Amino acid sequence: MEARDTRNPGEAADAVQRNDRLLRTLTEKSLAGIYLVQDGVFRFLNTNAASYANYEVSELIGQKSGSFIHPEDRERVKADARAMLRGERSAPYVFRILTKQGKTRWVMETVTPFFFNGRPALLGNSMNITDRMEAEERLRESEDRYRTIFETTGTATIIVEEDTTVTLVNTEFEKLSGAPKEYWEGKRKWTEFVHEKDRERMLGYHYRRRVEPEAVPRNYEFSLVDRQGGVRDVIITISLIPGTKKSVASFADISDRRRAEERLRESEDRYRTIFETTGTATIIVEEDTTVTLVNTEFEKLSGAPKEYWEGKRKWTEFVHADDRDRMLQYHYQRREDPESAPRNYEFSLVDMQGEVREVIITISLIPGTKRSVASFVDITERKQAEEALKKNERDLTGKTHELEELNAALRVLLKRREEDKLELENNVTSNLKKLVMPYIEKIKKGRLEGEDLVCLNVIESNLKDIASPFASRLSSEYLSLTPKELQVADLIKEGKTTKEIAEFMSLSPATVEIHRYHIREKLGLSRKKTNLRTYLSSLK
Repeated sequence: MEARDTRNPGEAADAVQRNDRLLRTLTEKSLAGIYLVQDGVFRFLNTNAASYANYEVSELIGQKSGSFIHPEDRERVKADARAMLRGERSAPYVFRILTKQGKTRWVMETVTPFFFNGRPALLGNSMNITDRMEAEERLRESEDRYRTIFETTGTATIIVEEDTTVTLVNTEFEKLSGAPKEYWEGKRKWTEFVHEKDRERMLGYHYRRRVEPEAVPRNYEFSLVDRQGGVRDVIITISLIPGTKKSVASFADISDRRRAEERLRESEDRYRTIFETTGTATIIVEEDTTVTLVNTEFEKLSGAPKEYWEGKRKWTEFVHADDRDRMLQYHYQRREDPESAPRNYEFSLVDMQGEVREVIITISLIPGTKRSVASFVDITERKQAEEALKKNERDLTGKTHELEELNAALRVLLKRREEDKLELENNVTSNLKKLVMPYIEKIKKGRLEGEDLVCLNVIESNLKDIASPFASRLSSEYLSLTPKELQVADLIKEGKTTKEIAEFMSLSPATVEIHRYHIREKLGLSRKKTNLRTYLSSLK
């Protein structure tokens, strides 16, 4: 039951005026936009509320409260307001409005049920958050841009915390490490993928970098162990993220180049130089070809600092004239249909000193924009090596005829040598059979026993080997057999048991068995069921 106002009409009117002045003073001094809506139209609003849309207060009194809400947000705003009035929502809601000039602004609002002149109304409090929303939008755009760089640079890259935890990895690092992002991010330390021989050294770099960044190397090599246990040789390029203790590290797998180095037998110093300079140079380019962002590696590649490029120069400046039209065509074609332009290709880059470099470019559009991110790998030295190889091939071709003639002469000499060798072997075999073997047979008919008989059998066997290729084949084809192993093999071929061999050579049976194992291993029989004596006999 409402309390009855006992004041006379004059006093009541004065009170209403005083309350109205107090209300307007309070609302005008408020930093928020305050308004009263009844029957769907504005009954009261302060200067702040009207200014959000660039209106005067008098222009909005009596107007529909939703008239300047952005058309796309109107239904949502109605739903949020109703939920708040029913007590189902307590947090402010955000929406867009259109100014008198048609510009978009962002407002944050809360509403409260209210009685005005004895009838239901709605009291609204709002704030203009356009600056904050635009800042957030710029921040999101920046994050999208750098995440795109992070993902499309073509280099395996991670972000590491001060405690060595890996907090972010890109797709290339997933491939390099053999484990998905979910395995690494926020759960594992980088020490897990570093070979133990490099771990202590790299931990020293890690902690010292956070105290004295210039005292530790930014580029160096180490061995990375992937999740399958494979060891890869990589070059790491690492730096602290400014203003933090986090570091960003990129990795270039140089395992294939190591193997190429061995095949080509190039000097270690030359390839070490290549490996030490494999950091990826990267830029961001606008639709009008302006370079808006470059990294340190691109400074090195182009020979000009960031201040020279960013927002001031076009990428056509560093492209050789022979490639410029083709690359401009790719540039505009990519923005019409990204799939129609190549993502990787070669071109000639001219640095600020006028030097021409051969590079491979990897380039993609940043999603949702007309900007592109491009990374470059300098392949000048590889091209030079290819030219040198081609020159060597031409030189070798010129000598082919001379070598063929020399080979023909050598074949004649080798054939004569084989004939002489065969004649010598026949003479030795004939003399042994005629002059030595008869006496061996005569001695065997005597009364020999024990070791004397074994020795005689071995002598006979070895003399036969002189007339056969067994001993020479066994020793020449399997040079890794020791003299003891050759002797044991000889006795095995003669059918001697382990016990007999042990007694004859004054060895333990276990030692003989070890010799037998080594002989099988060196002859390639360790995992085969081939009988050793049968195999040795086949070498005759």
